[in-house]
Amino acid sequence: MKLCSVADVLASLLPPTSEDSISDQTLPEMEGILRPSIEASILQMMTLEIGEGLLNSNQAIQVILKPLIAWMTRYPSSRALGFLIYAILSSPLAHTAIGHSSMKAIKVSFGRCLSILIAQLSQTDMQLATGLDFLQKQYDIRDDVPGQTLELLDGVNLGALSFRENVMDNTPVNTRAGLYVYLNALLYGRPLFEDLLVIDYLNAKYKGDCATLMTDLTLAAFDILANAMYRTESTESITLLRSFLVNKLPVFLNNYAAMIFEPGTVECCIGLALVRVDPAAFPSFSQMFDPLGTSSMLSDARQEFLFACALHQLIPEASIENLLGDIPMQSLPASGRYVKNDLVAQCSANPTKIEEFIGELENMEGNAGEIAAALLEVSSNISTITRYRDRGALSWKLILFLEALCICAHVLR
Repeated sequence: MKLCSVADVLASLLPPTSEDSISDQTLPEMEGILRPSIEASILQMMTLEIGEGLLNSNQAIQVILKPLIAWMTRYPSSRALGFLIYAILSSPLAHTAIGHSSMKAIKVSFGRCLSILIAQLSQTDMQLATGLDFLQKQYDIRDDVPGQTLELLDGVNLGALSFRENVMDNTPVNTRAGLYVYLNALLYGRPLFEDLLVIDYLNAKYKGDCATLMTDLTLAAFDILANAMYRTESTESITLLRSFLVNKLPVFLNNYAAMIFEPGTVECCIGLALVRVDPAAFPSFSQMFDPLGTSSMLSDARQEFLFACALHQLIPEASIENLLGDIPMQSLPASGRYVKNDLVAQCSANPTKIEEFIGELENMEGNAGEIAAALLEVSSNISTITRYRDRGALSWKLILFLEALCICAHVLR
C-alpha cells in the first residue's frame, strides 16, 4: 500500500471552488471551548509532523509547493496555513529544494501568494507574519522575476529610495505660514468661512491646545491684513479683511474662551499674538507722529480689535492700554453690543432705523455681524413694513447693499 504524502493530503482537502472558504475557526464557541474546523485541525497535525522531520527530501518539499499555492489562493488569511508554511520553510532542506533551477516559475507564484498571506496575517498575528516575512527574504522567495525588476529599476536613484525609507515620520508642527495659508484661502475672493468646518479643522490640527490656537489664529488674521496692504489690494478687499479681524474674529474666539485654563488667559493669548504682528503694518498711535517712523492705513486695526474683544467680553476694557502699549484713542460703542433679534424688532417698529444700521455696517466696532444678519432678515420681509412713506426707495437701498450684506453675514456672523 502506498503512503499518502503531505502534497496528496493538501490536494484532497481542497473543496470545490463553488464551496465557501473555510477559516481557522468556523464553529461558534461552545461550552467555553473554541473548536477549530476539521481542515484546520489536519493542517495543525501536519505542521507538528513536519516539525519532527517528515519532509526528508528535496522532492518532498518541491511537490508540496503547488498544493500550497492553491491553498493560499483560496484561503489567503488562514493562520493554520501560515504555521504549516512556516514549518515547511524552516526545514533544513527548504533552501536547496526551493532554490533549484527547475523551481523558478513555481517559486515566483509561491512568492506572490506568500506576500498576500503575510499581508493578511499582519492584521491578526503579527508574530507569525514577521516570521514568514523573514523566511521569505532569507530564501529570496520574491513575487517578481529578477530580470523584470532590473528593467523597472533602470534609471531609478536607489540611493534616494533607500534614504526615503529610512526617514522617520516626525510629529506635525503647527507653523505660522500654515494657518495663514488656510485662513487666507477661506477669505480670498468670495469668502467662505463656515464656523463648524473651521472649528473641526482647528480641533484636529491643535488637538485641544486652545491657548496656542487662539494666539496663532489672531496672528494669522493680522498677517493676512498686512499682506493685503503690501500687495496693494483693493480698498474693498482690505475693508473686508479688516472687518473680519474686528467684527468676526472676537466672536469666533468666544468658542474657545471657556477652554483656556489657568495660568493662561485669553488676554495672555491675545498679547502673545500682538507682540508678533508686523510693527510696520500696524504702528502704534505715537509712532504716527514720529518724523522717522512710518504711517499706515492700518494703524487703528490693533486698537479696534482690542475694543471689539472687550465688547464681546473676551478681555476687560482696563487691559487694553497694557496690550496696546499706548493710550487708546477710542472707547466702547455707546450703544453696547448688538443682538440681531433686537435690531430686527427696532427696524420693524421704526423703518428709519434701517438706513441708520446700513450706515453703521462699515463701522469697526464689533457689531457688523449682527447688523448684517438683521438687515438680511428685514430685507426678506420688506413687504411687511407699511408705515414707511417711501418703501420703494428703502427696498432699492437694500438691493444695492444685498451682495455686501450676504458676504458680511456669511463671514462676520
